Amino acid sequence: MRLTTENFEIVSGGNIYTVKATEYINGSEELRYRVSFNDNPICVFGWNNELNRFAVMHDKRNPDMSNEIETAIGKRLEKIQQMKEAA
Repeated sequence: MRLTTENFEIVSGGNIYTVKATEYINGSEELRYRVSFNDNPICVFGWNNELNRFAVMHDKRNPDMSNEIETAIGKRLEKIQQMKEAA
């Protein structure tokens, strides 16, 4: 699988955030995204069945991220994935 990095902006709380998201498949064959916003450390997003959206896969390395930013990034990742599946 060729790694693809998506660059996009989200607006949250009146602030603009620049996001870089690189997709990959983990060892369990699940789609994940390495995500960084405003050049913060990378965190990993994956599909969360309970939330029914992409969300941060929490671990000790995660940067501080508000729920609003996490939700906005997750929704954009879902749209990106839907567009790729439709292509």
